[in-house]
Amino acid sequence: MTDAASKNLPLSGLTVLEMGSSIAAPFAGRIFSDFGATVWKVEPPVVGDAARGWGTARIGGTGAAFQAFNKEKRSITVDFTSHEELDRLRRLITEKADVVLQNLRPGVVDNFGLDAATVMAGNPALIYCNMGAFGSFGPMKNAPGYDPLIQAFSGIADATGEVGGEAVRVGVPLIDIGTGMWAAIGILTALQQRHATGRGCLVDAAMFETALAWQSMNFANHEAGAGWPERMGLRGPMVIPNDGYETADGKLMLTTGTPLQFKRFCGVIERHDLLEDPRFATNDGRVANSEAFKATINETLARRARAEWSALFSAADVPNAPIQSLGEAIEHPQTVASGIMQDSPDGSFRLFAMPLRFDGERPGFRRAAPELGEATQEVFAFMTE
Repeated sequence: MTDAASKNLPLSGLTVLEMGSSIAAPFAGRIFSDFGATVWKVEPPVVGDAARGWGTARIGGTGAAFQAFNKEKRSITVDFTSHEELDRLRRLITEKADVVLQNLRPGVVDNFGLDAATVMAGNPALIYCNMGAFGSFGPMKNAPGYDPLIQAFSGIADATGEVGGEAVRVGVPLIDIGTGMWAAIGILTALQQRHATGRGCLVDAAMFETALAWQSMNFANHEAGAGWPERMGLRGPMVIPNDGYETADGKLMLTTGTPLQFKRFCGVIERHDLLEDPRFATNDGRVANSEAFKATINETLARRARAEWSALFSAADVPNAPIQSLGEAIEHPQTVASGIMQDSPDGSFRLFAMPLRFDGERPGFRRAAPELGEATQEVFAFMTE
């Protein structure tokens, strides 16, 4: 599909220049490109974004990770060692861009005159978003960082894993993706402000701050006297049942958030005695006797298969879910019906779409990730007009 397919999307007409690498900034850029904005991805000549070469998996002619986070964009190459190419990039920003977002190593944009103060002086209506590891303030403001390092530094890895086991990194790049989301939220907020004032804005997002925000509930619990988070495996905090329980052929995740749900749970497993047992009748009692409760429930659920229990719980409106692999989740009828898996324009591979619809419609898969520098001449053509 061509650029014409973007015209009816919510961000059609917006122009974003992304100086991004790896995942965080490219994910933010993909949010804008998926929803119709023109996104110019600035890459170094020859090698491009390092993510182009990550791993051995290839789809659409490039690294799978690069494809996942850069669909719908246009690639332009700029040699930062060339004064001429830097000058024309600054002119492109000044004359054509609504938004600049960047997550280059701290100091790079300043060294090459691409920092917010410099480019916003020539384009006061520009929205400029920095995406750093630790932000623009503090003793670590110039430190680089990757998702697993921030998981480690922020306490997320320390709180993740089996009881008594080692610290574990979360199995998805939640810091990168979360920071990309916060950047997009900040940019959209600044654009709304610009509609009212005509002025641009400097937006700052930071991976470390994203990681801390993910722990808002844990920190609030600590402030209330509950202590610091500990590794709990599948068990969640505050309410029980809230864990993975053993059935005859696999684990089933169960969470009951209200007394009524717990009553229904007891009815399904035909254990009305739990409602009278002083150890288990209340949520506080179940939390205080969590190991005994889990042993009791595992013994009861072992009598039937996971799918049978899941059907019974669902029919009684008791929240539950089988613990599935990604492959199992992909094959589930709900995933298929959602339409979140989309075929590439040439039909050779699939990617997940953004998890949003507008008036019931999900933006389509219009363009695969760009070839390195494929739009350079086209984008800079205005300078010769």
